[in-house]
Amino acid sequence: MKNNKPNKKNWLKAVSEKALRKLIFTSLPLPEGVSDEMRESLRKSPTMRATIHKLICKFMSISKLMERAEEMDRLKARSVEETAATLSVSIEQDSIDGVNVYWLTPETIDPQHENHLFINLHGGGYIMGAGMAGNDEAVLIAARAKMKVLAVDYRMAPDHPAPAGLNDVTAVWKYLLKSRSAGSMAMGGTSAGGGLTLGSIHKFKDMGLELPGAIYAGTPGGDCYKTGDSHYINEGVDRMLVSRHGILRRVSEEIYPGELGAEHCYVSPLRGDFENFPPGCLISGTRDALLSDTVMVHRKLRRAGVEADLHIYEGLSHADYMEVWDSPESREHYAELNAFLLKHLR
Repeated sequence: MKNNKPNKKNWLKAVSEKALRKLIFTSLPLPEGVSDEMRESLRKSPTMRATIHKLICKFMSISKLMERAEEMDRLKARSVEETAATLSVSIEQDSIDGVNVYWLTPETIDPQHENHLFINLHGGGYIMGAGMAGNDEAVLIAARAKMKVLAVDYRMAPDHPAPAGLNDVTAVWKYLLKSRSAGSMAMGGTSAGGGLTLGSIHKFKDMGLELPGAIYAGTPGGDCYKTGDSHYINEGVDRMLVSRHGILRRVSEEIYPGELGAEHCYVSPLRGDFENFPPGCLISGTRDALLSDTVMVHRKLRRAGVEADLHIYEGLSHADYMEVWDSPESREHYAELNAFLLKHLR
């Protein structure tokens, strides 16, 4: 006769794993107003509890943090190459005035974008995204907008804090202006890439350089300090950033600002003057820790009389539209961005 009694060892293991999972991850319900693809991604990758996240980060040294960042970049680089192959985007490495860059070209270029160029500044909290790993969003923009993209592999902290990355972006921009009209080019990126874009525009203005025809700031870091409601409201809700009181605070306040200091508008762009900025396209999500940064940048632009679009997606954490790139939300986002570019680039 078959014994239907549960195996005690397996039962205890299942109970232990469930208890451990409950201790580490939050029990936030899956959002209703998102696609099946996004819901499945959220189910597989729940949000770590803020207390656990902060405890882990508290005892992580800078050297250990950078070891982790380098490992993540190695994994991301392979993922980027696979995505590029899937979406038929070619990637060619180059150098502009000593700055490492990548040219990304889709299989077909939209005739409307024939003379346009998108300059992409990668995310990664100013410590990750080196080399090929930084081309994840550049691939998506090239494929979805069907336009040529130049990805800038700018120098990063802790070895190269600000203004090193800003100087690299400026060098590339000045070089491009020799052969292209400013109005035919857009500049932008997600997270640190969005913050660096805004900081770079502040610098271009101070230098009297011509400005891009449009900018893109995807959930940008607007301020090095804990500014805005969403840092409080979405703590332990954002599955990507989890809490500011961890790596995010250490990088933004201690590691990245360098000689400029955390209050300088090149580093904390919200503290600058947004008069005469290029038209801007901004995106965030309701679970994003940087939702407030995004909203405040948008209001700064609008109060300065600058045309700016703001798109907020239900249930999305920081940069989810890029991470879950095969979701309807991601395709919709890049379609919105492309429409914005077509409207403003000459």
